[in-house]
Amino acid sequence: MKNIFKIILFISLLSTVLTSCVGDEDTDIPYLDPIPPADPLIFFQETFATNFSKWVAFSKTGAQVWALDPKNGNPDECAKISGFVSGANNANVDWLISPAQDLSGLSVAKLSFDNSYKYTGNPIEVYVSNNYRGTGDPEATGVTWKKINDALLSDGNFVYKNSGELDISDFTGAGNTKVFIAFKYTSTSSASSTWEIDNVKITKK
Repeated sequence: MKNIFKIILFISLLSTVLTSCVGDEDTDIPYLDPIPPADPLIFFQETFATNFSKWVAFSKTGAQVWALDPKNGNPDECAKISGFVSGANNANVDWLISPAQDLSGLSVAKLSFDNSYKYTGNPIEVYVSNNYRGTGDPEATGVTWKKINDALLSDGNFVYKNSGELDISDFTGAGNTKVFIAFKYTSTSSASSTWEIDNVKITKK
């Protein structure tokens, strides 16, 4: 009987020791925050963090050109242009044109972008084309552009504003395999604003 009692006591003590060696932190399964999926509604997005070189920056008139600004976007990089150099205004016509987008599989598409500006001058203009060649002069014979007139533009002082969702559904469906978004900057010898463009998006809604 004494031996049985000793065995029971030994098992009880062993169980207590093993249980005390395992803390709550050892038994809990760590919780991992799920990685949010990419927004399925975004068809195209450009933050200019890496892809500025894939855009066509075509200078029609003047020495000033579109360039990448690494620190003044929303929040970081942006495309920027100014006709004001060395204390003087300069006449310019400059296009910034996106890589071709295949919208043939969509029935609805909305364009949006962030923009800011400062100083007196012409507002930025926004266009869409499905017959630009992807290189060279965007105003060449035979190239047609539709101007988007209802974009919301910055109130100035380099304060960014979103353009709102601009309907470009006319450029979806069959035949629209190469659609281009363009920003046209103009300045004169008497007025040269500085414009910044960032976070260009095409959404499928």
